[in-house]
Amino acid sequence: MFSFTKVQEAHIQKECRLHNSNPAYNKIAYDKQLLTVDDIREQWKEADELGNERHLVGYGESFIGIIEYGMQSPNSGNPWLSLLLIDSTYHGQGLGKKVYRVYEELMKKRQADVIEMAVHADNFPAVTFWTSLGFLKYRERIYEKKRMYSYHKPLLGGGEETEYE
Repeated sequence: MFSFTKVQEAHIQKECRLHNSNPAYNKIAYDKQLLTVDDIREQWKEADELGNERHLVGYGESFIGIIEYGMQSPNSGNPWLSLLLIDSTYHGQGLGKKVYRVYEELMKKRQADVIEMAVHADNFPAVTFWTSLGFLKYRERIYEKKRMYSYHKPLLGGGEETEYE
């Protein structure tokens, strides 16, 4: 149903289009509504420096989203989801939840016991979305002058248990 295709220069315009279909998110995350291909390249560079995997999400014949994740969060060392962005055309169809579930199964196969993420506190739709999937807020912090919530979700069938304050 879904496929993950490693990002590459040949698809940079598609990735830019996906981001720019979500101008409200871009404004919260990047302080501008529209990103350029240079902005995308900067994201790729940061993902590479963090050791993250970044993919376009395929659905049928189309790319409908972007997913970026790593096995070691820079904050805790636990697996983390850095980005899940779905083309706004597909919002409200349940595809984001389905893509997340594919990712969660991938993490279980990699013996992850938890998934972590940070969500912009001002991104109310994302806060609602992630809590509906069982993510629990365990910290509030400031990152790059923006208020962020740190979330985690324990996974059944993963590795060892992780404790949170």
